[in-house]
Amino acid sequence: MSTENTEYFRTKAFVFDLDGTLIDTTPLILETSHGVRTLETISKWTPHKATPNYITEFEKNLADEWEGVSVLPGITTLLQKVPSNKWGIFTSSSEYMTKKRLEQCHLPTPHSVVCGDMVERGKPDPEGYLRVAKELGFEGKDVIVFEDAPAGIKSARDAGATVIACETTHTVDQLKQAGANCVVSLLTEVDFTILPDGSFEVQVKNTL
Repeated sequence: MSTENTEYFRTKAFVFDLDGTLIDTTPLILETSHGVRTLETISKWTPHKATPNYITEFEKNLADEWEGVSVLPGITTLLQKVPSNKWGIFTSSSEYMTKKRLEQCHLPTPHSVVCGDMVERGKPDPEGYLRVAKELGFEGKDVIVFEDAPAGIKSARDAGATVIACETTHTVDQLKQAGANCVVSLLTEVDFTILPDGSFEVQVKNTL
């Protein structure tokens, strides 16, 4: 078997970003981009109308929309192989948005889910990834993080984690410059073997 462009890692658990890593919301974002720009304009120029309740209602309405939202290739197969207590999610999305997206995409809820409104400091601060690792019973250095964005990569790397980045929303150069240990086009290139001690040997093919 050729090992060209193949890398191997050992890990005790996995942590995933949500949007751009587990799911794709690009079609929905493009569809609602005019509404987002309108909200930003309201916030900037007429703050008396852009109350926190209004913005929260906007976000809830966006979370309730699911047309165009889909699970990225390879994710369902990968998650079916991981014990529920050996993986988690850290996302900048709100808890409400995260729960909705998992339900809409029929994805399982892992042992640990940490959202943007559950931490004091969001990405690129390492707080969220450290918290997920701790809730799984490990340190940051014990986990592999799957990310798609530079801020998330920095967050994970500063937590001590190994980062496998997927080229879904940013360029390979951007992901590598942020500190990703390796980059793939999609997580279809990732597979693993469960070892006798409960840890994982991870194989990453076709690295970019």
